[in-house]
Amino acid sequence: MEKKSLRLILIILVISSLLSSSQVLSGKASENQWTSLSPMPTERGDHGIAEVNGKIYVIGGRNENGNLDNNEEYDIFTDSWSVKASMPTARSSFSIAVYQNKIYCIGGITGDMNSPELTGLTEVYDPIKDTWEVKASIPTARADLCANVVDDAIYLIGGKNFIGVDPYFQEIGLNEVYFPDNDSWIRRSPMFIPVFGYASVVVEGKIFIVGGARLFEEEGSGISVRFNQMYDPEIDAWRNLAVMPNVKSHSGSDVTKGITAPILIYSIGGLDQLGYSETNYAYDIENNNWTIAAPIPSPRANLGVVEYDDVLFAIGGFDGNNWLSVNEQFKPLEYGTVMPKLSLLSPENKTYASNNVSLIISVNRATNWIGNSLDDKENVTISGDTILSGLTDGLHKLIVYINDTFGNTISSDIIQFSVDTKPPIISVLSPENRSYGELDIQSTITIDEPVSWIGYILDGQEMVTITGNVTLAVLSEGSHFINFYATDSIGNNGSSVRIYFNVAPFPTLIVISTILIVIIILMAAYLFLNRKQKEK
Repeated sequence: MEKKSLRLILIILVISSLLSSSQVLSGKASENQWTSLSPMPTERGDHGIAEVNGKIYVIGGRNENGNLDNNEEYDIFTDSWSVKASMPTARSSFSIAVYQNKIYCIGGITGDMNSPELTGLTEVYDPIKDTWEVKASIPTARADLCANVVDDAIYLIGGKNFIGVDPYFQEIGLNEVYFPDNDSWIRRSPMFIPVFGYASVVVEGKIFIVGGARLFEEEGSGISVRFNQMYDPEIDAWRNLAVMPNVKSHSGSDVTKGITAPILIYSIGGLDQLGYSETNYAYDIENNNWTIAAPIPSPRANLGVVEYDDVLFAIGGFDGNNWLSVNEQFKPLEYGTVMPKLSLLSPENKTYASNNVSLIISVNRATNWIGNSLDDKENVTISGDTILSGLTDGLHKLIVYINDTFGNTISSDIIQFSVDTKPPIISVLSPENRSYGELDIQSTITIDEPVSWIGYILDGQEMVTITGNVTLAVLSEGSHFINFYATDSIGNNGSSVRIYFNVAPFPTLIVISTILIVIIILMAAYLFLNRKQKEK
């Protein structure tokens, strides 16, 4: 009892000393709080933990029975557990990552805990098929490290390896990268400060390495550190960030995504200078500083932490005496205070050629209520995407409102759009309903609005596309009819009235031929009469 009291006093003193440099946030009842959930079936620590499609998978690890191959699935929505296909190789302290909805378990410790062995095995679990397959092993077998996915690669950084004859370990700074698509490995720039037993997350394509431990030979064991390092895979470079408020290793970590809570990296539990820790630190990337959050109810290290929908789940671990099956949920700092994001995909600020326009909404989280106001009228409740029907031609104004499950209400930007269902009006000035004495006729039309296309059909033949007024060339003699067509900029199609006309050119050749014939006849008659007179 005295030891426990002394430890509590020390913890209070340590936390008090940190308040000068770290801010303690408090908020409404639903945030910065822990809740106990159904414990997992197998007590363990040093396990792998991953979330896929709303299910949390706890794989491998160790307890008093040694290394484990257990694979247990936790359903977040039903708060229940089920047993899945075991990992082929029982191991602990391995790295774990999710790529394309498959879980990659890489490296770790196998064998008896009194004579442990490092493995480089890569075993991949498919939650849909509940099956495992083996992939290319990591080039350098190691343990106590994390795996992080950036783009199409999995980064395995740091950790520990064994040196010497006895099971003696040392931190390692290697950075080896695995490409699942072609099952291959390469090396990148090593860590600034090699550590093992660190916590790690990815934010915006950058890998954050939080805390960890280094081996000090005079102690013969790992000593926790405060380091906070960041690796940028795009430029293959490292940098140091603000250190944690206190030393810590073998903690659990994940990052809130900014959907219902601010984007913060959490380091929960672990080992510090007082032993098995209850501390919960939150790192603000943008401001490069740390905050103290509500401590974990069950102080422990070697636990697994995973995030789903901006809620953290801390599962399993070791408290110094017992391997644990505890499952605790944490609502992070300012949970529920981040406003939802609302976007209108339709209508857009443009003109529509229909009196029925789709209303399509994009919201990044669950809502209690959705409504819209059209043309400054009262809000109308809707269940989601709908059709704005019976719209009149002309300008319209739309605002959409939502109320989320936390009571936050926001509105969209004002969307102004127009409806134009009237087709373009085409007036034909030429040809007219009459006869023409030439074979080439100039067509002339006017249209009451800008158009994107014009064409005509002559005598029921194929459509001819034109850019404006044209000459109807070398028409055949006889009757003709023509229709002109146009499409305006939003797709309304218009057509002219049908024009009937006749082509009857003056018969010049016939007239000339007739005159020539008459002249020939007259000349023949003249010669004939003149001859008769001479004969007399």
